[in-house]
Amino acid sequence: MPGRHFICYATTCFAVLLLGSSAGAHDADLGGPYSHRNVSATITKIEAGLMFLEMEGASGKKVAPRWVSVKKAERMGLHEAKVGDEVIATLDESNVLLDIHDPNRPIHRHRVLVGNLAYADPFWEVVEIFTSEGLESFPVDALAGSKLGALKEGDLVRAELDEANVMIDIHPYHRQREQSGISHNTQPRAHASR
Repeated sequence: MPGRHFICYATTCFAVLLLGSSAGAHDADLGGPYSHRNVSATITKIEAGLMFLEMEGASGKKVAPRWVSVKKAERMGLHEAKVGDEVIATLDESNVLLDIHDPNRPIHRHRVLVGNLAYADPFWEVVEIFTSEGLESFPVDALAGSKLGALKEGDLVRAELDEANVMIDIHPYHRQREQSGISHNTQPRAHASR
């Protein structure tokens, strides 16, 4: 089929151009809320302050179980969760569990902001970002804290905050992203209706 070969050829050419261009140096911008995805999950166990989740991958196969603290689940509105309940899990580009939601409640939009990293607590509990609104301070989710280790004060970053105004994700940010036309949307796709 000639059409099929053209699609494979075009995809290969695009990949070569992308890897060979200077845009490849900005691959950190491809992470973040634009590459998050929501998947269905089932609570399989709740014990020792942790909620264990079993979820399906894109192909419908079960993926490695994930866990989240009961404290975080309650922060997201899952106050009376029990084994067997269905939830919506948000995974980042590395398949790290960022967030969970009750499927019977509307998923609220997360806040995405860009600014300069002013301060990151050495224990990854607080982050301060200087934005167009001024200096803003946010608590840091335990799973997002490890991403702060690769950043230094003054770096331009893009941070994602959950409904409780807790930073759940952070990445280096390069202005070239908007100039290249990748996306001008500041709302995360992962939380849009599907």
